[in-house]
Amino acid sequence: MIHGLVEPVVDPEIDRQYDSVDTGLAAVLGAGVGIIGTLGTACLTYLTTRQQGRVEHGQWLREQRQRAYEDFLIAYDRFAGAATALEDELKEGQAEGLQDLTVSLKESLDTFITARSRVAVNGPDFASKSAGKMATLLREVVSSLKAWRDDLLSEADVSEKSAQLHEIQSRIQYAYRDFIRDVRSVLESPPP
Repeated sequence: MIHGLVEPVVDPEIDRQYDSVDTGLAAVLGAGVGIIGTLGTACLTYLTTRQQGRVEHGQWLREQRQRAYEDFLIAYDRFAGAATALEDELKEGQAEGLQDLTVSLKESLDTFITARSRVAVNGPDFASKSAGKMATLLREVVSSLKAWRDDLLSEADVSEKSAQLHEIQSRIQYAYRDFIRDVRSVLESPPP
């Protein structure tokens, strides 16, 4: 006995039982830890893959939107050119080139409407609404120019037609500015 302590009794049979329990328990615990580790890794992999998919989709959507916005603005520029050419002819009172210019204006409006549809599909809603306002105003321009052309061909008074057209063009400038503001906000924000 050492300083009042009782020396432990060692029974080899009990030691063997504990050794086998310890080995079995260690194996079960090891397997449990392995399963938990595997599940944790699988969950992290799933979440990472899902996040990567979202990021890639956001980038793809941003590119689609940017192309749609660019096509929309190009179509608007073409429409503005066709409308200006027709307006200039109408101001001069020339009737000979009006039919071709009217066809060109109609074609450019159709291209614009197609581009506006791409903006509507790619969104977001507030950019689509801005594009829709512009489309409505461009249709008013076409109606105004056609009425001016018809009055010119019938030799009616066309003095008010230019003022009406300029009022619509003024509203288009505001709608254009709003569209540009909306597009910038979409393209400058992080992808969804």
